[in-house]
Amino acid sequence: MTPTLRVVPAPPAELLPVFAALYGAAAEDMAWLADTLQAAWVVLDEENNVRGAAGVRPSPAHGLELMGGALAGEPAEEEAVQTALAQAAHRDAGKVYAFADGHLFGAVSLARAGFQEVGAYRLLAGPTPQETVPAPDGLTLRPLAEVPDLAARLDALASYEDRIGHHAVLPAAAEDGAGGYDSALSLIALDGEGRACGICRAAEEEGYVRIDAPGVRADLRHTSLRQALLLGVCAQARARGFGDISLESWGDTPEELAADLALGLDIQFENPIYAAG
Repeated sequence: MTPTLRVVPAPPAELLPVFAALYGAAAEDMAWLADTLQAAWVVLDEENNVRGAAGVRPSPAHGLELMGGALAGEPAEEEAVQTALAQAAHRDAGKVYAFADGHLFGAVSLARAGFQEVGAYRLLAGPTPQETVPAPDGLTLRPLAEVPDLAARLDALASYEDRIGHHAVLPAAAEDGAGGYDSALSLIALDGEGRACGICRAAEEEGYVRIDAPGVRADLRHTSLRQALLLGVCAQARARGFGDISLESWGDTPEELAADLALGLDIQFENPIYAAG
């Protein structure tokens, strides 16, 4: 029998132990959430036991991302907690999206809360593509290490901000080594006026190169810049002797996915993104 549940707003800082349990981390490692979450809620049962918690953090073009979920329990109970949290977030915060990872939030729970699938996180992998595509006329690709200006790097990283699943770029993300990426292996695109207009970051892993799907300024997405960035990084991976790559993407279009699959990559993992509002 599904328990009677209450969803109660709560200060994010008070819920850090619950988030730590949800994400399998130490409470101190979740302290950043206290400043990141715009609002939060906790789910209590009829005996005031905590059954789950969620919070929302801003996304530049898609409202708020719903984080958190249900603590371990019976499947029907977990789904009820997830649905209650998603409904409360949409009701109180407005435009909200969540990753339907099947653990913290499931597709069934989000659909019951009125959310619809709008995109996905994907991990693709395969042999390092051999193709090459030149940069569009007037644009230049350079190793990220050769463009140390953090403002230019931030402009390039901002090209992701309108894609669902991405967040406002913080200055720390532009520094060398951020996210484990290798600035000598990564590429940045500059337009004829020297402004950053695209980026593709990469890192060496055990036996392969991990690549973040290229970010391209909106006014250049109709060009071949995305392919030029991706294949340029692949060429550098081949030069380092790597025969395999992985490619991560958040909120890419069906056309971009088709182009990646045409390079011989296969989907290894897909996590749908659901949104309401």
